[in-house]
Amino acid sequence: MERDERVKLVLAASDARLGGTERVIWELATRLPEPRFAVSVWLPQAPEADELAGSLADHGLPVDRVPDVVSRWDWRGNLALWSRLRRQHPDLLHLHQVSQEAHDHLATLARAAGVPHLVFSEHGIGAPEGTAPPGRPRPELKRADAITAVCAAAAEALIRDHGLERGRMRVVGNGADPPDEEREWPAARRLRDELGIVPFRPLWVCAARLEERKGHAVLIDALALLKERGLDFVVVLAGEGALREALARRVAQAGLDERVRFAGQVESLGPLLLAADACVLPSRWEGLPLSLLEALARARPVVASRVGGLPDAIEDGIDGRLVPAGDASALAAVLEDFHRKPDAARRLGRAGAARVRSDFTWDRIVEGFEAVYDDVLGLASFAPTGGDDPRASSRRGGH
Repeated sequence: MERDERVKLVLAASDARLGGTERVIWELATRLPEPRFAVSVWLPQAPEADELAGSLADHGLPVDRVPDVVSRWDWRGNLALWSRLRRQHPDLLHLHQVSQEAHDHLATLARAAGVPHLVFSEHGIGAPEGTAPPGRPRPELKRADAITAVCAAAAEALIRDHGLERGRMRVVGNGADPPDEEREWPAARRLRDELGIVPFRPLWVCAARLEERKGHAVLIDALALLKERGLDFVVVLAGEGALREALARRVAQAGLDERVRFAGQVESLGPLLLAADACVLPSRWEGLPLSLLEALARARPVVASRVGGLPDAIEDGIDGRLVPAGDASALAAVLEDFHRKPDAARRLGRAGAARVRSDFTWDRIVEGFEAVYDDVLGLASFAPTGGDDPRASSRRGGH
């Protein structure tokens, strides 16, 4: 029997709050070249991971449901994980984490089990500097051969907060593929009809969880300013979260009940984004959200806060608009500009779509991770163009 010379790679999620991590793991597992990588996936036993586990299994990928071990004193759980690692003995363990509060003992156990290489990916981003107390120590970062961050701001935060060497940091973002507009347009057209969208009554969409850091309150304040100026519009807030009731009260107090719709969790976001005349992301801090890239991929004009990874994807005035976080007046000014100059807004949307096709397709992102693997495994030279700047990503798939 011929020996399998492929790299044995385990993709492991560290906690049940998968978020955008779910999509990254899916794309890596299904797009990495099979002649090079023997991929298996470790997912938590929580119900939130059931759908991803089923989809991966349907594609013939081995999936292991791993119990969450939250304490070093859980010797049974730690022993079970150590034994799994010893049995599988991957060449490379790639840990994915979205919540900085998650406890991750896999990095320690991997080293103890003799796993030779470890890559750690931080998919979220914490609060801006000075706005939150220091988090718990992150020994898993110290043990990794390479660490990837979703955007340059997240990489800088990890270096600053944990004293990490810049040489181990890589920026590999999220992705979005060109949509199947022929398939999405019928549903998008129905949405516009149902919402009563007509000329001079645009549809604006904000697709984000209803939580403090997403900045919905700032958007509502901006909409109140536009209402005072006599502009007509419809806004759909797509997403769920703890602030649903508080935001609904704020909408009512601003007299916007007839203009702002809470759509809840939208199963298929593509048609809603395609239906929009513009998309809004007023976050107070942010990584590089999939909804932003999906909106850009559909050539929607986007206005977003100048925070986190959003400037990585948008150059203000070129392929979208950026405004200061928390500035309702600036946000209102851009939306008014979109309203009064729709042709100019559409040109921004087309430029945004071109940017995604150039820098943010999933093939590009997977190539970026593959280049990190090659570097860690010693299979390729790593020559970032920016020296010690963490914004210089891998030579294939950087942006």
